[in-house]
Amino acid sequence: MTKTIKYSIAIVVLLSANLGLVFTDGLKPSSSFNDELFLIENIDQIQSIVITRENERIELVRGLNNWQLNNRFEADQNFMQILFSLLNQVKVKRSVGALDHEISGNVLVSLDGEELSFDFATDQLGTRSYFIKNGVAYQVEVPGYRDNVVNIFQLGEDQWRNRMVFDGSWRTIQNLSLVSEEKELSIKFNNQFFLVDGVSRIDSSGVVDYLNQFQVFQANEMISEGRFPELDSLKETDPLATLVIEDIQDPNEIIFRIYPNLEGQPYHLVTKNDQSMMVFDQRRIQSILKDNQDFRAK
Repeated sequence: MTKTIKYSIAIVVLLSANLGLVFTDGLKPSSSFNDELFLIENIDQIQSIVITRENERIELVRGLNNWQLNNRFEADQNFMQILFSLLNQVKVKRSVGALDHEISGNVLVSLDGEELSFDFATDQLGTRSYFIKNGVAYQVEVPGYRDNVVNIFQLGEDQWRNRMVFDGSWRTIQNLSLVSEEKELSIKFNNQFFLVDGVSRIDSSGVVDYLNQFQVFQANEMISEGRFPELDSLKETDPLATLVIEDIQDPNEIIFRIYPNLEGQPYHLVTKNDQSMMVFDQRRIQSILKDNQDFRAK
């Protein structure tokens, strides 16, 4: 499981890093083909994107306020922006005719009144991207983009899921409690500021910093039940710690159960309200596992 999650997170890092690059084109396309054959000029016209591979189908559909994934989840908005940027900037570098590499899958983009469909593939080293249309393969690239273009089409459903599982700060959180075998933490808002159980002189900046770490609180990756049997089994054991948050933006309390990391794995399984499964980096979890006495003013 470690290698799989590391690979997925590496994709997240590479794609996110490339999103901010300035696109510069140092190559001049040949006049024998349309270098904008796959480019979508107005991404606001996109209504849906369907990515089909041999063992998985990813359907991304525009909703009122966000993009929906496979009619089950909210899609990760950061990845959607990366995908839009690629589709809006992709250029044909050269035509290669018939492709001697295995086709990885198909992309169908539905726009207002028209559709764009193409197959995609990569070379054996995973360094070149190819789009195939009407039996003709084209090597494609996004000028200035260092990652392989087709990598984003290789993401699975879990990678496309929205990773933000909570969004609160010291301005919205009303109560927070954390209980584990070794630590106990209780922070409560008392109409003026926060009280910490058993602490008379509070490190106020420490409390604010601690609560602010839950602003845009994102998991490293969402995990579907059945994908990693060892995590399914771990979920049935006693958690390492239980974190309960009450926030003015949510009428219900939010319960995160944090499980011990498996041997040799720098990740922790976390569940939200005993339903959603996700993994967090060990360092992120350590910043959460605090005790009341950690907020005593020095």
